Amino acid sequence: MGRTVTKSIAIIGEGETEWFYFDSLRIACRYPFKVAPDFPQHSDINHILKLVESYMNKQYDFIVCLFDMDRLYQYPSEMQLYQRAKKKYAAKKYAGKVMFVETNPCTEFWFLLHFLPNVVCRRYESYDQLLPELQKYMPGYEKTKRYFIRTNLYKYLTENGDLERAILNSEKLCQLCKESPEDLKAYSEIYKAIMLLNALITM
Repeated sequence: MGRTVTKSIAIIGEGETEWFYFDSLRIACRYPFKVAPDFPQHSDINHILKLVESYMNKQYDFIVCLFDMDRLYQYPSEMQLYQRAKKKYAAKKYAGKVMFVETNPCTEFWFLLHFLPNVVCRRYESYDQLLPELQKYMPGYEKTKRYFIRTNLYKYLTENGDLERAILNSEKLCQLCKESPEDLKAYSEIYKAIMLLNALITM
């Protein structure tokens, strides 16, 4: 009798936004594998890296870490730690088990990409600068537990926006950022986490 092999994936975000988004995605998509969005106690890089190690010790197949770059740009010492860790986990020995996923300035830019009709190179210094733009499509959006409990993020974004478009827009923007990194445009790599989850279904 064949044993079903259950994959496990840990998703570590810096704050509540990421946790609520991935938890709503996990429930909506009913993945046949374990997805553990981790609710972080602290958003500092040391705490996140400790969580990575603990999930590795628990033998998780994949660990996805989500980072808001606006925070790292504010704290150069954390940025240095982040760069070192990113390099470390990119090494062959980890063989794609640990994925660092960046969004500049913050996860809300990924939400915005569900609504923008085409790729536009924008620059947002912070969440506050991006918020009025997002509220055009998500009226009343606020980064609060109250809002997240009231609004199923994944459902809202896929029913009112377009996930495929968000993925395509993200891929293009990440490519543009590689070509001219000095421009520091808004971008999001969250599509990589979504694609990994989708790939695991067929594995």
